[in-house]
Amino acid sequence: MHNVFTPTVPCAIPIRETLRPGCIIDIHGRVHTGDYRNFAVELLSGPHIILHVNFRFHEEYEVVMNSHSHGCWGEEIRQCNPIGHNEPFHLRIRVRPDYYKVEVNGEVVCRYPHRYPMEAAQAVGIKGDVIIKRVEFSGFLFSVDWNEEHDYGHAGYSAYGLDHYEPPVFHESHAYNAYFC
Repeated sequence: MHNVFTPTVPCAIPIRETLRPGCIIDIHGRVHTGDYRNFAVELLSGPHIILHVNFRFHEEYEVVMNSHSHGCWGEEIRQCNPIGHNEPFHLRIRVRPDYYKVEVNGEVVCRYPHRYPMEAAQAVGIKGDVIIKRVEFSGFLFSVDWNEEHDYGHAGYSAYGLDHYEPPVFHESHAYNAYFC
């Protein structure tokens, strides 16, 4: 198991090993108070967003899930937002062979189908109006040191979650380019 405690939001936390069925990403946090607050948790792969889980707290009061590749969003999946203002939460993303099982506080919110290969995930991105206490990775092989520097095959995710963020581009020879043709 690997834990990241109290990361500063926004952040992009490297996934040091390949996602595979059985891997779990647990995120423990608390939503900021206010009607206009939103936050998102994303599985990132270079300039692509493999999984976008957006908790909305204004008029919609929904969880919106989607994927983004080559500048285009896919079809949204919307569910009722189970998190209240200023409430603690436990978000679990459980990797299954054909989908991500997204759970909040022990309740299944969605079984989100893989639109892009799970193996392409490089980082967990967290942005918006949320305080994160802990991000826990389990079910991985842990055959490498998760605390060492990570070579993404691109410039990395600096400025992720900020207005001036520019998604990185894979080097031409990077194997992950084949996932997003």
